[in-house]
Amino acid sequence: MEVLHDVKLGTIQKGHVFYPFQQEEAYIRNLMLFIRGGLENKQHMLIVESMRNITKVKNRMNRLYTEEQLSSISLVDNFDYYFFHGDFNTQHILRAFQKDLSVIKNLNSSIRTWGHVEWVAEEPNSNLIKEFESIADDYVHQEGMLSVCAYQGNSLSSTMTETLEMLHQYVLTDEDLRLSMLYKRK
Repeated sequence: MEVLHDVKLGTIQKGHVFYPFQQEEAYIRNLMLFIRGGLENKQHMLIVESMRNITKVKNRMNRLYTEEQLSSISLVDNFDYYFFHGDFNTQHILRAFQKDLSVIKNLNSSIRTWGHVEWVAEEPNSNLIKEFESIADDYVHQEGMLSVCAYQGNSLSSTMTETLEMLHQYVLTDEDLRLSMLYKRK
């Protein structure tokens, strides 16, 4: 089932989306639909993706999009964001994000982002993730952009899932897109 179909993408041009995905194929399909929506809206995209998925994502993008369309997509390895300076270093992640976005903004002021968020530890540091997502939420709203934060659903405790729903305006699952009932904007 295609979750991010044209009608839904037409209504969501900006906002912060939490995506606790369960199935890899649904995840890749939704990422491709997110990219298609960005291309249709003439936006540049920053896709921060897991090393495990980079080749699969590149191959799918090369099959679906023209060379000109691909020039609107920056695909980066999430290792550089989440692991290079230690496991989930919030300040480094934010600096890397802002650096990559500033380069893209020089090309096009209309941007959307997709981040596959990961960490090394068995249980993520909830305070670090909460700090990161709170700052990210402020930035997304300030910039008026659409940003999806994708997490492997089975790696999240129910408490972490609830916390993330409080920090994201929308919740995307493999089958549905809805407003977060727990979202609390500062």
